[in-house]
Amino acid sequence: MARERRKNSPSFSLPKFLRKPEFRKDSLGTGFLKKLYFTRQQRLTLLRWGSYALLCVAALVLQDTIMSRIPIFGASTDLPVAAMLLITVLEGTETGSVFILIASTIYYFSGSAPGPYAVALLTVLGICASLFRQVYWHRSRGSILLCAGLAVMVYEIAVFGFSIFSGLTHWGRFPRFVVTGALSWAVMLLLYPLTLKLGQIGGHTWKE
Repeated sequence: MARERRKNSPSFSLPKFLRKPEFRKDSLGTGFLKKLYFTRQQRLTLLRWGSYALLCVAALVLQDTIMSRIPIFGASTDLPVAAMLLITVLEGTETGSVFILIASTIYYFSGSAPGPYAVALLTVLGICASLFRQVYWHRSRGSILLCAGLAVMVYEIAVFGFSIFSGLTHWGRFPRFVVTGALSWAVMLLLYPLTLKLGQIGGHTWKE
């Protein structure tokens, strides 16, 4: 009886080695999503860049499956190049330079690029067009389309130069490359509203 009273009394406690530890480790989780935590702004940023990627992929597929089969004045558009350069100029040199480098590399490995030089050519033209716009013009629809359009035109002429040097074409095809650049520039007018909407996801504010 005395032993039972000692167990039921408030002062009774188990030996230290029988007590459960009060400290518990944080749960590591089992799923992939439980191991990652994204803020709302980070999720919106991922959504913006994922949307950019889908736009470029859609432009690439549309160019290879439809637009390449529709000759316009003996030439065709260059949708993926137009999309990549437009996004680069829209985003600016800080993030646009990283985007155009990655996008042009994927473009080359897709098999649609004219050659490995397209990676360096697109990257340099994208950065130069973005930097030129930021230095000399305020952000506007006209300045973005003008700089991106000049970049795509220079790209097509440079591709013609590489093709001449490699013996893949002749001087008589030069007007077709110019028409391709002009058509791609015109396509940017249609892509601009969508690209601008995607660029505003997450309340993105550009720094000049």
